[in-house]
Amino acid sequence: MSGERNDDYLWDRSGPVDPEVAALEDLLAAQAWQPRQRRRRRHWRLAVAAALALIAIGLPGWLHHRLQWPVGQPWRIAAVEGRVTVAGTPIAGAAVLAPGQVLETGHAASARLRVARIGELVLGEGSRLVLVETRDGRHRTRLEQGRLWARVWAPPGAFGVATPSMQVLDLGCEFVLQADPDGSGTLTVRSGWVQIDGGRHEVLVPEGARVEFDADGNPGLPWDLGADPRFVTALRTLVAQQGTTDDDSLQALLALARPQDAISLLQALQRYPALADGPLYDRLAGMMPAGAVVERDAVRKGWATALSPWWDALPYPRAKRWWLQWPDAFASGEEAATLLRDGKR
Repeated sequence: MSGERNDDYLWDRSGPVDPEVAALEDLLAAQAWQPRQRRRRRHWRLAVAAALALIAIGLPGWLHHRLQWPVGQPWRIAAVEGRVTVAGTPIAGAAVLAPGQVLETGHAASARLRVARIGELVLGEGSRLVLVETRDGRHRTRLEQGRLWARVWAPPGAFGVATPSMQVLDLGCEFVLQADPDGSGTLTVRSGWVQIDGGRHEVLVPEGARVEFDADGNPGLPWDLGADPRFVTALRTLVAQQGTTDDDSLQALLALARPQDAISLLQALQRYPALADGPLYDRLAGMMPAGAVVERDAVRKGWATALSPWWDALPYPRAKRWWLQWPDAFASGEEAATLLRDGKR
Protein backbone atom coordinates (compact mmCIF):
# COMPACT_ATOMS: atom_id res chain seq x y z
CA MET A 1 0.00 0.00 0.00
CA SER A 2 1.35 3.40 -0.93
CA GLY A 3 2.99 5.27 1.96
CA GLU A 4 2.68 2.40 4.43
CA ARG A 5 5.79 1.34 6.29
CA ASN A 6 6.19 -2.44 6.38
CA ASP A 7 6.97 -3.66 9.93
CA ASP A 8 7.00 -7.38 9.12
CA TYR A 9 10.78 -7.73 9.46
CA LEU A 10 10.62 -6.52 13.07
CA TRP A 11 7.46 -8.52 13.74
CA ASP A 12 8.21 -11.90 12.18
CA ARG A 13 11.17 -11.32 9.76
CA SER A 14 8.93 -12.00 6.75
CA GLY A 15 9.01 -8.51 5.19
CA PRO A 16 11.71 -6.23 3.79
CA VAL A 17 14.80 -5.81 5.98
CA ASP A 18 14.48 -2.99 8.49
CA PRO A 19 17.85 -1.12 8.30
CA GLU A 20 17.87 -0.21 12.02
CA VAL A 21 17.17 -3.76 13.16
CA ALA A 22 19.69 -5.16 10.66
CA ALA A 23 22.35 -2.79 12.00
CA LEU A 24 21.73 -4.03 15.53
CA GLU A 25 21.91 -7.66 14.34
CA ASP A 26 25.24 -7.04 12.59
CA LEU A 27 26.64 -5.32 15.65
CA LEU A 28 25.72 -8.23 17.93
CA ALA A 29 26.48 -11.05 15.46
CA ALA A 30 29.95 -11.64 16.85
CA GLN A 31 28.43 -12.18 20.27
CA ALA A 32 25.96 -14.84 19.13
CA TRP A 33 25.93 -18.09 21.08
CA GLN A 34 28.15 -20.82 19.62
CA PRO A 35 28.54 -24.38 20.95
CA ARG A 36 31.66 -25.05 23.03
CA GLN A 37 32.96 -21.52 22.62
CA ARG A 38 33.82 -19.46 25.66
CA ARG A 39 33.42 -15.72 25.26
CA ARG A 40 35.43 -13.19 27.07
CA ARG A 41 33.60 -11.03 29.56
CA ARG A 42 34.71 -7.82 27.90
CA HIS A 43 32.97 -8.87 24.68
CA TRP A 44 29.70 -9.12 26.56
CA ARG A 45 30.25 -5.72 28.07
CA LEU A 46 30.86 -4.19 24.66
CA ALA A 47 27.79 -5.89 23.24
CA VAL A 48 25.57 -4.79 26.09
CA ALA A 49 26.87 -1.22 25.91
CA ALA A 50 26.27 -1.10 22.16
CA ALA A 51 22.77 -2.54 22.51
CA LEU A 52 21.86 -0.05 25.23
CA ALA A 53 23.17 2.81 23.11
CA LEU A 54 21.09 1.74 20.14
CA ILE A 55 18.02 1.26 22.32
CA ALA A 56 18.43 4.71 23.85
CA ILE A 57 18.64 6.24 20.38
CA GLY A 58 16.09 4.14 18.55
CA LEU A 59 13.44 3.17 21.11
CA PRO A 60 11.65 6.52 21.35
CA GLY A 61 11.40 6.76 17.58
CA TRP A 62 10.24 3.15 17.28
CA LEU A 63 7.58 3.64 19.94
CA HIS A 64 6.37 6.85 18.31
CA HIS A 65 6.12 5.06 14.97
CA ARG A 66 4.33 2.10 16.55
CA LEU A 67 1.58 4.29 17.99
CA GLN A 68 1.04 6.29 14.79
CA TRP A 69 -1.58 5.17 12.27
CA PRO A 70 -3.09 7.12 9.36
CA VAL A 71 -6.81 7.83 9.67
CA GLY A 72 -8.80 5.05 8.04
CA GLN A 73 -5.83 2.97 6.90
CA PRO A 74 -6.97 -0.68 6.62
CA TRP A 75 -5.66 -3.39 8.90
CA ARG A 76 -3.69 -6.25 7.41
CA ILE A 77 -5.16 -9.74 7.56
CA ALA A 78 -2.02 -11.78 8.09
CA ALA A 79 -3.44 -15.31 7.85
CA VAL A 80 -6.71 -17.17 7.40
CA GLU A 81 -7.84 -20.75 7.86
CA GLY A 82 -11.05 -22.15 6.40
CA ARG A 83 -13.78 -20.01 4.88
CA VAL A 84 -13.26 -16.33 5.68
CA THR A 85 -14.99 -13.42 3.95
CA VAL A 86 -14.48 -9.66 3.90
CA ALA A 87 -17.53 -7.63 2.86
CA GLY A 88 -19.06 -10.89 1.64
CA THR A 89 -16.13 -11.81 -0.61
CA PRO A 90 -14.13 -14.96 0.24
CA ILE A 91 -10.40 -14.46 0.84
CA ALA A 92 -7.75 -17.14 0.72
CA GLY A 93 -4.53 -15.32 1.62
CA ALA A 94 -3.22 -11.90 2.52
CA ALA A 95 -5.92 -9.23 2.50
CA VAL A 96 -6.98 -6.09 4.35
CA LEU A 97 -9.96 -4.98 6.43
CA ALA A 98 -11.05 -1.37 5.94
CA PRO A 99 -13.27 0.70 8.24
CA GLY A 100 -16.92 -0.24 7.78
CA GLN A 101 -16.14 -3.66 6.34
CA VAL A 102 -17.32 -6.92 7.93
CA LEU A 103 -15.01 -9.87 8.48
CA GLU A 104 -16.74 -13.23 8.93
CA THR A 105 -15.40 -16.69 9.70
CA GLY A 106 -17.22 -19.93 8.92
CA HIS A 107 -17.21 -23.30 10.66
CA ALA A 108 -13.70 -24.33 11.84
CA ALA A 109 -12.33 -21.10 10.32
CA SER A 110 -10.18 -18.34 11.79
CA ALA A 111 -8.46 -15.10 10.79
CA ARG A 112 -5.44 -13.31 12.21
CA LEU A 113 -5.20 -9.52 11.90
CA ARG A 114 -2.64 -6.88 12.76
CA VAL A 115 -4.25 -4.22 14.98
CA ALA A 116 -2.62 -1.24 13.24
CA ARG A 117 0.93 -1.41 14.67
CA ILE A 118 -0.03 -1.94 18.31
CA GLY A 119 -0.88 -5.63 18.43
CA GLU A 120 -2.81 -8.49 16.88
CA LEU A 121 -6.24 -10.06 16.93
CA VAL A 122 -7.44 -13.56 16.10
CA LEU A 123 -11.07 -14.20 15.25
CA GLY A 124 -12.43 -17.67 15.98
CA GLU A 125 -14.96 -19.71 14.05
CA GLY A 126 -18.51 -18.50 13.48
CA SER A 127 -17.56 -14.90 14.24
CA ARG A 128 -18.50 -11.54 12.75
CA LEU A 129 -16.27 -8.49 13.28
CA VAL A 130 -16.55 -4.91 12.01
CA LEU A 131 -13.68 -2.43 11.93
CA VAL A 132 -15.40 0.75 13.10
CA GLU A 133 -12.60 3.31 13.39
CA THR A 134 -8.81 3.38 13.20
CA ARG A 135 -6.38 6.28 13.67
CA ASP A 136 -3.60 7.49 15.97
CA GLY A 137 -4.43 6.47 19.54
CA ARG A 138 -7.91 5.17 18.77
CA HIS A 139 -8.84 1.83 17.21
CA ARG A 140 -12.39 0.56 17.58
CA THR A 141 -14.06 -2.67 16.47
CA ARG A 142 -17.44 -4.33 16.97
CA LEU A 143 -17.78 -8.07 17.65
CA GLU A 144 -21.35 -8.78 16.60
CA GLN A 145 -21.00 -12.44 17.50
CA GLY A 146 -18.34 -15.05 18.07
CA ARG A 147 -15.04 -15.20 19.88
CA LEU A 148 -11.85 -13.20 19.58
CA TRP A 149 -8.43 -13.08 21.18
CA ALA A 150 -6.50 -9.81 21.27
CA ARG A 151 -3.07 -8.81 22.49
CA VAL A 152 -2.28 -5.11 22.52
CA TRP A 153 0.75 -3.16 23.70
CA ALA A 154 -0.32 0.48 23.78
CA PRO A 155 -1.53 3.14 26.21
CA PRO A 156 -4.90 2.53 27.92
CA GLY A 157 -7.88 3.16 25.70
CA ALA A 158 -6.06 2.80 22.38
CA PHE A 159 -8.04 -0.33 21.45
CA GLY A 160 -11.68 -1.14 22.11
CA VAL A 161 -14.28 -3.74 21.16
CA ALA A 162 -18.03 -3.20 21.27
CA THR A 163 -20.48 -6.09 21.52
CA PRO A 164 -24.24 -5.90 20.86
CA SER A 165 -24.74 -4.68 24.45
CA MET A 166 -21.55 -3.15 25.92
CA GLN A 167 -18.04 -1.81 25.44
CA VAL A 168 -14.71 -3.47 26.21
CA LEU A 169 -11.79 -1.07 26.60
CA ASP A 170 -8.25 -2.39 26.53
CA LEU A 171 -5.90 -0.98 29.17
CA GLY A 172 -2.78 -2.53 27.64
CA CYS A 173 -3.28 -6.28 27.84
CA GLU A 174 -4.27 -9.65 26.41
CA PHE A 175 -7.83 -10.97 26.60
CA VAL A 176 -10.38 -13.36 25.13
CA LEU A 177 -13.92 -12.10 24.45
CA GLN A 178 -17.01 -14.18 23.72
CA ALA A 179 -20.10 -12.37 22.39
CA ASP A 180 -23.39 -14.14 21.79
CA PRO A 181 -25.96 -12.74 19.32
CA ASP A 182 -28.35 -11.84 22.16
CA GLY A 183 -25.74 -9.52 23.71
CA SER A 184 -24.54 -11.76 26.54
CA GLY A 185 -21.03 -13.12 26.82
CA THR A 186 -17.82 -13.49 28.81
CA LEU A 187 -14.46 -11.77 29.06
CA THR A 188 -11.25 -13.45 30.26
CA VAL A 189 -8.14 -11.35 30.87
CA ARG A 190 -4.71 -12.96 30.53
CA SER A 191 -2.48 -9.93 31.14
CA GLY A 192 -2.96 -6.33 32.21
CA TRP A 193 -6.45 -4.92 32.78
CA VAL A 194 -9.66 -4.53 30.78
CA GLN A 195 -12.49 -2.11 31.49
CA ILE A 196 -16.11 -3.01 30.75
CA ASP A 197 -18.73 -0.31 30.30
CA GLY A 198 -22.27 -1.54 30.01
CA GLY A 199 -25.71 -1.21 31.50
CA ARG A 200 -25.50 0.56 34.85
CA HIS A 201 -22.00 -0.50 35.87
CA GLU A 202 -18.35 -0.19 34.99
CA VAL A 203 -16.09 -3.10 35.86
CA LEU A 204 -12.31 -3.46 35.94
CA VAL A 205 -11.04 -6.98 35.22
CA PRO A 206 -7.41 -7.87 36.02
CA GLU A 207 -5.23 -10.60 34.58
CA GLY A 208 -6.24 -14.09 35.58
CA ALA A 209 -9.88 -13.13 36.05
CA ARG A 210 -13.17 -13.55 34.17
CA VAL A 211 -16.48 -11.71 34.11
CA GLU A 212 -19.86 -12.42 32.55
CA PHE A 213 -22.32 -9.90 31.12
CA ASP A 214 -25.99 -10.35 30.30
CA ALA A 215 -28.02 -9.52 27.19
CA ASP A 216 -28.64 -5.99 28.48
CA GLY A 217 -24.92 -5.38 28.87
CA ASN A 218 -24.96 -5.53 32.66
CA PRO A 219 -21.65 -7.03 33.83
CA GLY A 220 -21.45 -9.31 36.81
CA LEU A 221 -18.60 -9.28 39.32
CA PRO A 222 -15.22 -10.60 38.13
CA TRP A 223 -13.71 -13.68 39.70
CA ASP A 224 -10.27 -15.26 39.76
CA LEU A 225 -9.98 -18.25 37.42
CA GLY A 226 -8.87 -20.40 40.34
CA ALA A 227 -11.95 -19.60 42.43
CA ASP A 228 -14.08 -22.39 43.88
CA PRO A 229 -17.10 -23.00 41.59
CA ARG A 230 -19.34 -22.61 44.64
CA PHE A 231 -17.83 -19.17 45.24
CA VAL A 232 -18.63 -18.20 41.63
CA THR A 233 -22.20 -19.43 42.06
CA ALA A 234 -22.61 -17.44 45.28
CA LEU A 235 -21.18 -14.38 43.54
CA ARG A 236 -23.76 -14.71 40.75
CA THR A 237 -26.49 -14.93 43.39
CA LEU A 238 -25.22 -11.77 45.05
CA VAL A 239 -25.44 -9.91 41.71
CA ALA A 240 -28.88 -11.34 40.92
CA GLN A 241 -30.13 -10.10 44.29
CA GLN A 242 -28.39 -6.73 43.78
CA GLY A 243 -26.39 -7.07 46.98
CA THR A 244 -29.38 -7.78 49.24
CA THR A 245 -28.43 -11.32 50.16
CA ASP A 246 -29.38 -13.16 53.36
CA ASP A 247 -26.82 -13.76 56.09
CA ASP A 248 -26.42 -17.48 55.38
CA SER A 249 -25.70 -16.91 51.67
CA LEU A 250 -23.22 -14.15 52.45
CA GLN A 251 -21.46 -16.24 55.07
CA ALA A 252 -21.19 -19.11 52.57
CA LEU A 253 -19.64 -16.74 50.03
CA LEU A 254 -17.11 -15.42 52.52
CA ALA A 255 -16.21 -18.88 53.81
CA LEU A 256 -15.15 -19.87 50.29
CA ALA A 257 -13.20 -16.67 49.62
CA ARG A 258 -9.42 -16.96 49.30
CA PRO A 259 -6.97 -14.03 49.31
CA GLN A 260 -6.99 -14.27 45.47
CA ASP A 261 -10.74 -13.59 45.58
CA ALA A 262 -10.25 -10.13 47.04
CA ILE A 263 -10.88 -8.64 43.58
CA SER A 264 -14.44 -10.02 43.70
CA LEU A 265 -15.19 -8.86 47.23
CA LEU A 266 -13.72 -5.43 46.60
CA GLN A 267 -15.87 -4.81 43.54
CA ALA A 268 -18.92 -6.19 45.35
CA LEU A 269 -18.32 -3.65 48.13
CA GLN A 270 -17.84 -0.87 45.58
CA ARG A 271 -21.07 -1.74 43.76
CA TYR A 272 -23.14 -2.35 46.90
CA PRO A 273 -21.88 0.07 49.62
CA ALA A 274 -24.50 -1.20 52.08
CA LEU A 275 -22.39 -4.37 52.42
CA ALA A 276 -19.94 -2.28 54.45
CA ASP A 277 -22.27 -2.75 57.43
CA GLY A 278 -21.74 -6.50 57.43
CA PRO A 279 -19.07 -9.22 57.49
CA LEU A 280 -17.94 -8.72 53.89
CA TYR A 281 -16.10 -5.56 54.92
CA ASP A 282 -14.44 -7.41 57.81
CA ARG A 283 -13.39 -10.34 55.61
CA LEU A 284 -11.89 -8.02 53.02
CA ALA A 285 -10.09 -5.95 55.67
CA GLY A 286 -8.51 -9.16 56.95
CA MET A 287 -7.13 -9.94 53.48
CA MET A 288 -5.50 -6.55 52.97
CA PRO A 289 -2.14 -5.30 54.33
CA ALA A 290 -2.37 -3.62 57.71
CA GLY A 291 -1.18 -0.33 56.23
CA ALA A 292 -4.03 -0.17 53.73
CA VAL A 293 -6.74 1.48 55.80
CA VAL A 294 -10.29 1.92 54.51
CA GLU A 295 -12.89 3.52 56.75
CA ARG A 296 -16.17 1.63 56.98
CA ASP A 297 -18.22 4.81 57.17
CA ALA A 298 -16.57 6.26 54.04
CA VAL A 299 -17.50 3.12 52.10
CA ARG A 300 -21.06 3.18 53.43
CA LYS A 301 -21.46 6.76 52.22
CA GLY A 302 -20.19 5.81 48.76
CA TRP A 303 -17.24 8.22 48.70
CA ALA A 304 -15.45 7.96 45.36
CA THR A 305 -11.96 7.38 46.78
CA ALA A 306 -12.95 5.42 49.88
CA LEU A 307 -11.66 2.10 48.56
CA SER A 308 -8.49 3.44 46.91
CA PRO A 309 -6.07 2.04 49.56
CA TRP A 310 -7.40 -1.46 48.96
CA TRP A 311 -7.35 -1.07 45.18
CA ASP A 312 -3.71 -0.01 45.41
CA ALA A 313 -2.92 -3.02 47.61
CA LEU A 314 -4.17 -5.60 45.11
CA PRO A 315 -1.36 -7.82 43.76
CA TYR A 316 -1.77 -6.81 40.11
CA PRO A 317 0.31 -4.55 37.86
CA ARG A 318 -1.10 -1.03 37.60
CA ALA A 319 -3.14 -0.33 34.48
CA LYS A 320 -1.35 2.94 33.80
CA ARG A 321 2.02 1.17 33.65
CA TRP A 322 1.13 -0.54 30.39
CA TRP A 323 4.72 -0.50 29.11
CA LEU A 324 5.69 -3.03 31.79
CA GLN A 325 3.55 -5.58 29.93
CA TRP A 326 6.26 -5.66 27.24
CA PRO A 327 5.75 -9.38 26.35
CA ASP A 328 2.43 -8.29 24.82
CA ALA A 329 4.42 -6.49 22.12
CA PHE A 330 5.36 -9.80 20.50
CA ALA A 331 3.45 -12.18 18.27
CA SER A 332 1.63 -15.09 19.89
CA GLY A 333 2.36 -17.99 17.56
CA GLU A 334 -0.30 -20.68 17.94
CA GLU A 335 -1.26 -19.71 21.49
CA ALA A 336 -4.26 -17.64 20.40
CA ALA A 337 -5.81 -20.45 18.36
CA THR A 338 -5.54 -22.77 21.36
CA LEU A 339 -7.21 -20.26 23.65
CA LEU A 340 -10.09 -19.71 21.22
CA ARG A 341 -10.71 -23.45 20.99
CA ASP A 342 -10.56 -23.91 24.75
CA GLY A 343 -13.38 -21.83 26.21
CA LYS A 344 -12.34 -22.70 29.77
CA ARG A 345 -9.04 -20.77 29.62
